[in-house]
Amino acid sequence: MPDASRLSHSRRQPAGQAILSDLRGRLPLYLSDWTTTDGERCSCQGTSTIASASLFSYISSILPAVVIGDLLFSSTDGQIGLPEVLLSTGTTGIIWALIGGQPLCIIGVTMPVAIFTSVCYILAEELKVPFIPWLGWICIFSGIMHIALSVSGAVRFVHKTTAFSCEIFGFFISVTYIWDALVALFTPILYGTGLEQAPLGASLATYRARERSAAFANLCLAIGTYVVCMSLHNAQTWRLFYARWRTLLSDYAAPLSLVIFTGLSYIPEVNKAIGDARLQVPDETSLLPSFPRSWFNALVPGSPASIEAAQQVAFYNVTNSPDDLPRSLEGWHIALAAVPALMLTALFFFDHNVSSKLAQDKKFNLKKPSAYHWDFSVLGLEVLLLGLVGVPPGNGLIPQAPLHTRALATVEMKPRQGGGTYEVFSQVVETRWSNLLQSVAVLCTVFALPALATIPQGCLDGVFLFLGMAGFSGNELWERFWLMMQKKEMRRPGHAGAGVRFRKIRSYTLIQLSFVVCVFALAKLPFVAVTFPLLIAILIPFRIYVLPRFYSEEELMNLDPPDPAPEDNALQSDSARSATSSKPDVIGEELQRTATGIVMTGISDSDCSDATPAHDTSDLSAAMSNSSQPPRPSIEAV
Repeated sequence: MPDASRLSHSRRQPAGQAILSDLRGRLPLYLSDWTTTDGERCSCQGTSTIASASLFSYISSILPAVVIGDLLFSSTDGQIGLPEVLLSTGTTGIIWALIGGQPLCIIGVTMPVAIFTSVCYILAEELKVPFIPWLGWICIFSGIMHIALSVSGAVRFVHKTTAFSCEIFGFFISVTYIWDALVALFTPILYGTGLEQAPLGASLATYRARERSAAFANLCLAIGTYVVCMSLHNAQTWRLFYARWRTLLSDYAAPLSLVIFTGLSYIPEVNKAIGDARLQVPDETSLLPSFPRSWFNALVPGSPASIEAAQQVAFYNVTNSPDDLPRSLEGWHIALAAVPALMLTALFFFDHNVSSKLAQDKKFNLKKPSAYHWDFSVLGLEVLLLGLVGVPPGNGLIPQAPLHTRALATVEMKPRQGGGTYEVFSQVVETRWSNLLQSVAVLCTVFALPALATIPQGCLDGVFLFLGMAGFSGNELWERFWLMMQKKEMRRPGHAGAGVRFRKIRSYTLIQLSFVVCVFALAKLPFVAVTFPLLIAILIPFRIYVLPRFYSEEELMNLDPPDPAPEDNALQSDSARSATSSKPDVIGEELQRTATGIVMTGISDSDCSDATPAHDTSDLSAAMSNSSQPPRPSIEAV
């Protein structure tokens, strides 16, 4: 069986040869992906591991889908919402499990995609372009670009990605989560809805009083949800309960908090104050679009379907520009879609391939080979197909993808010479079943829409805050940001970048923060906001060609080291970290803690030797050091 470390993208090949090489490596193993759990046979223990990993991956996928669906519903004036996100996440996951090269990668709609889709909607409104058909053509062009990049062999360049880019990307996502939550919570309090006339049957003063009451009720629910989320997230540090119970509380911090405060929101006075400020979903328990339209996107200019689609949007007044409706698709709209399609391709080239890389990290000791080029072409096919139905595209989720691999692994703790412990992944059940099952479950969640509709908007905003703040944990950029504000004598030994002159640490951190500000500002500017993925893609050549001009090789080795040897991925105690300045698998650990989606807490994948909080993996690992079964990863944000 070929070794996973022998990657087909390691050298330049003729067009299409990289894909053929991937297929030659994976096709002979396709049957075993379905029929074996330990490499040679199907065991009861392996089947149990698959079932556990499937449930875990479903929970880790459904919560961000709900949050992102709610965000898209408000940012696109109801044209895209939770049904579209569920359809995208479920169908892409099923296709990936069936024909993807590396089935361990989890696919879904991410926060960067939500930002991109919202920006495309704003741009469509400014240009008077029909949004859903235009989004469809963006996905079609982007899917073709994905396939072209795969055929050319360009996917190999993803291995130039380092922690420099990942820390910036993760920081940007965390800031975006927090910003969106604060805007949603405080805009109704400060400005109200902006209505000049009260609804029929109510005075303007009474209506505004109810409006403020609902806003403050949602703010209280958001604060409560956030506080309980963070408290449960830190359960590994508690002295209460058995270790297993603390692990479960930490694992499912966000879902438990949502259940608690959704229940509290039905206290009569609270429910009266909230009114209808709950998750917006279709009334029917079936897979229907967020507003009445056909699932088949009207992509042909001037066709009867295109005219009918424009009339549907006009009739339901989904947009805020009734004077400009109906809008029919035109030829120049299609040509214009190539520009945002290029931006989407740049975003997925970074986001998806890094996710795929993390799911196949060397520390997992996978036996089956990778298939980066084939996988990216499959992703292109999925993006193209999603364009035909007019839903937001999905790509590899960070950190769900690497944590899915961990959930399928058997983990052993080994003592480290000099103190501390490190993890050894003795076996991973390399199967397609867990990905398939969780994707089917996500798709079937559409039948639970009435239950999801009970979640108050304030609780979702609280989860947004949690995802943002928890995403900072383990990000060395966040640690170095606070390090710059500390007195010299207050800095702990072995801090991030230890061994480098502090002025170099400060300048390196300021460069990263400047990129975060630029990406965030660019994503908020009209017309040019759609280009924000391009700035993210620029981070890779900037790290390769610009930073070495200002920092020595030794300094960059400390601030932004390459992938380490397997044992360097190990968990280290605080004393071990302070005794050395070496850092483990920085790319994997930074992104698994800080990128878009939901993070499972209390596991080693998110542990950084110089930037690990007390509630991180070392606590969980110590509690399970004698276990041969993998600890169940938990839910936290990216």
